[in-house]
Amino acid sequence: MSRSASAQIERRQELLRAAASVFAQRGYERAKVAEIAATANVATGTFYLYFPSKEACFLDLVAQLYEIVLQRVTAARQGQADVLRKLKASITAVLETFEDERDLAAVVLLQGSGSLPQMAERLRSVEDNLAQLLAQDLKEAADTGLIARGDASLRAHLVIGAMREALLYRLRQPAQDGSQDETVRAFLLHALG
Repeated sequence: MSRSASAQIERRQELLRAAASVFAQRGYERAKVAEIAATANVATGTFYLYFPSKEACFLDLVAQLYEIVLQRVTAARQGQADVLRKLKASITAVLETFEDERDLAAVVLLQGSGSLPQMAERLRSVEDNLAQLLAQDLKEAADTGLIARGDASLRAHLVIGAMREALLYRLRQPAQDGSQDETVRAFLLHALG
């Protein structure tokens, strides 16, 4: 990769970080492109070299967060000895990612969910991907007698919904030290049966 291509990638990331910060502070609707550019220490025109609109930047942030979540969940699941460990690792990966990416998570879950029609579609798509992974684990757990048989897809979607609510609760609170994570993990695992 050339030096200029590397610099462009870094500038784009700087703009995304600035956008996450501005959206987290001001909300999607009130945030201005000029504020994002100023936060990134660039001219407003530079913003438009990387993104055609504020909406495009926002949707890139959404995609970035969920790409991080799916990568971390996939990585956490690898090498786990049994389905219970896979489930625990998946839940932990989601909780840790949303804590590590707090500004971005706040933008996506607290402010973005009703801002754009595409947002709901992307959120549903990502939750469906996570639910498919979880449903496979639940079917395996039922096949091995760890949990009672039942509709694995329904259970998976219910757990994803409970996890979303737990994440929303955490984001509405001041930054935590992670002490609630064990309670959330235990609740979600109990909900799985």
